[in-house]
Amino acid sequence: MEHVDELIAGHALRALSSEDEERVVVHLAECERCRRRLRETEAVAASLAYSVPQMAPPPELRSRVLAIAEPVVAAPAAEAPAVEAPARPGRPRPRHGWWPRVSLVAVPAMALALGAMVVWNVSLRNDLDSSRDDFAHGAAVALPGVGNVVAQTDGNATLFAHLRRAPAGKTYEAWVIRGTVALPAGVFEGGGTVELELTQSAKPGDKIAVTVEPKGGSRKPTTTPIATSRSV
Repeated sequence: MEHVDELIAGHALRALSSEDEERVVVHLAECERCRRRLRETEAVAASLAYSVPQMAPPPELRSRVLAIAEPVVAAPAAEAPAVEAPARPGRPRPRHGWWPRVSLVAVPAMALALGAMVVWNVSLRNDLDSSRDDFAHGAAVALPGVGNVVAQTDGNATLFAHLRRAPAGKTYEAWVIRGTVALPAGVFEGGGTVELELTQSAKPGDKIAVTVEPKGGSRKPTTTPIATSRSV
């Protein structure tokens, strides 16, 4: 059976053409291996959604938007002496609503907002394409309660962790478990979402673990792992 590994990431990100999408759906219906890999990739994609820090809008944004959206009110014309004119039949004078005045400001404002949305959409698509390439060439494994690890076929691995800050005098340490040997693979402090490139390569059959260690890290684990993945 020919697998669809190169299309799994695109399917998880909803970024495939209709032909490739149909090919993946048909294959997934009969392949448990690829269904499992799809679940892993979707889990990593979900964790990456929280890796960007949330930004609060500037406090002056609301007043600026309201100022732009205010209708334009014409200045009152000087009063002229009343002159009675003889009534004569004719077409009723068209009544102009508020839109011509407001559109002078509203249309440029909407055009500006539309332009910003286009720029954001292009940026998002580029990010998705980049993530798609990363997923297509690696395997994703979950660390329950911590995050995920994406291991590339060349052995390079990246840990995406979301943990509270380590206790005072402590640090989190990642490990590559190869058989019965734990290889130190990097330390991090926590306090939010962390992207850590492991200093040890992750080979097929290895597991990834995270422990709490004395500040600066340890050469061997001194505590029970708070999370351990299945084999890469």
